[in-house]
Amino acid sequence: MATFETEALVLKQFDLGEADRLITLYTKEKGKLKAVAKGARKGKKTRSGLVLPFSYHNFTLYQGRSLAKINHIESIAMNSKLRDDLDYMAYASVVSEYIERSGLEAEADQALFSLLAIILEKMAQAKKNELLFNFVIFKAKLLLLLGVKPEIENCTVCGKKVNLKKGAPLSVEEGGTICKNCFNQNEYYKSTVFSLSEMRVLYKIIFAEISQLKKARFSDQTLEKINKITEKFLVYHLELEPKSLSFLYTIRKMNN
Repeated sequence: MATFETEALVLKQFDLGEADRLITLYTKEKGKLKAVAKGARKGKKTRSGLVLPFSYHNFTLYQGRSLAKINHIESIAMNSKLRDDLDYMAYASVVSEYIERSGLEAEADQALFSLLAIILEKMAQAKKNELLFNFVIFKAKLLLLLGVKPEIENCTVCGKKVNLKKGAPLSVEEGGTICKNCFNQNEYYKSTVFSLSEMRVLYKIIFAEISQLKKARFSDQTLEKINKITEKFLVYHLELEPKSLSFLYTIRKMNN
């Protein structure tokens, strides 16, 4: 049993007893972790005002036998906009749930932590028409970090290099592109054809530094296409289908 410090982002919270809250954190040093915020429901400023979903803090925690206890909090970024507006909340909720379901308890993943911190910060600072763009970046990077990114350059059936000049079908089940030869020999009804320009966008979003990606360079149509394919990859290969996606779809439908 020991006290330790860690940077962490709040994924979600639940009421615990009459005065406390159970907080799910994604920490920099220990991965996913559950901690008790004593007195958070009684209005203690250092608890109730800070341990809010999507916020980012430096925590001092005491590790008990089963759960950690929050001793002290120093705020790094509150990301308030992600809680104050339904559109922002919908996207941030799905991002947090993806991390909650893919992150491991007591196992640090610096890359996953950095991705979460950067995307929540960017979403909190984004205009509404940039939310989908940041969401697509997050899912593409998540696929890369979890080892199931779409294979683009080589056929996922025969392994030969794919001629992308006239576009190519991309199969979720096969894990990437399919060359013309293999496509003609089989029936891939569920594949989605990507043009050369769309393949380039997908490739860039997966591999480029997040700071180099600008919304103005990508069409909404292409982003929607990549949004769908990345979601299908997460469901099929990792069984990641957040319940909060239905909330996001409802909000998006209301806006259209």
